[in-house]
Order: sequence, then C-alpha cells, then structure tokens
Amino acid sequence: MPNCLIDGRIRTVLKTVAWLLLACAPVACVSENAAGTHPGNAAGLAAEPAENADTAGDGEKYYDVDCSQVDESGNRVCLTDKGTYVGWRTFHATCHACHGQNAVGSSFAPSLLKDIPKERFVDVVINGFTGQIGVMPGWGENPNVKDFVDELYAYQQARADGVLLPGRPKRKD
Repeated sequence: MPNCLIDGRIRTVLKTVAWLLLACAPVACVSENAAGTHPGNAAGLAAEPAENADTAGDGEKYYDVDCSQVDESGNRVCLTDKGTYVGWRTFHATCHACHGQNAVGSSFAPSLLKDIPKERFVDVVINGFTGQIGVMPGWGENPNVKDFVDELYAYQQARADGVLLPGRPKRKD
C-alpha cells in the first residue's frame, strides 16, 4: 500500500478493524509462556502418554483416557469417556481457532498444555482474560461453551497431562 495512504486516520481504522475481528474470533485461553510449549519438549507435546491416567493432582477424577488401543493401520488410538470427548468437540468447535489444533497454542493465544487449577480455568473461560498479547472474551453468555466448561477442562487436563494424544479421540461406549 502506498505510504501516502497510511496516515494516522487509516492506521487507526485498520487497527480498530483488526481488534474487532480478533474480538469476534472464538477464543478460550489462560496464560502460558511465549513459545507456547509444554515443559516436556519444544514441540509442545508430551513424548508418550500415560496409559489410563484419570485423576488430577488432588486425586479428583476429571477424565478417563486409554491410549493403548491400536487401529488396523498400527496407529495408536485414544479412547475417552463421554465428558472428555465432548470437551474435545467443544474445543474444536470454539477454541482451536486461536489456541491451535490440539491446544498447542498459536502466535496470539497460549498453549493450554500445562496444569491449570480448575477454578482459574473456569474463571477465565466464563469471564475472559486480558493478557500481555491479547484479550480473550468471556464465554459466560454462550451456551455452546458455558454449558461444557467441565468437559473442556477434562479435555485440557488430559492433553496437559500428556495422557491424551493429539487428534480426534474415540468415545468409550
């Protein structure tokens, strides 16, 4: 764009439009390091998921995941309880646009691959968060998110704990 068109008024309009687009984008986040990586490795993924881990650090059960299954192609398949599966679906319907496929983060939203206290997670999802890089809107008025916060947390914790592999899980039935 020619420099003569980039005066203060146009910059202000462009900045306002960019913030409006960002505010309308589906987001769910909590604070994370700038690289958006899991402490385990630079790619943000745990190397090997634990099998059948299903409790939080305080002993409360949030998810039930079993990644010991193998499909006909020899690939590992994760089976999850209904709540964790619904959390995966909710995340991929709403949150992944900013937090990246499989919750690994992006250039403007942090990775969620870390242990987050449930109270903090629920507060940020429902009420929003203003961070150093951007602003996450609160989802407390959106029934597609607020009604599934527990399920979102189960999915986030299973990914953060390295129990749930990236990709679409299958439901235990």
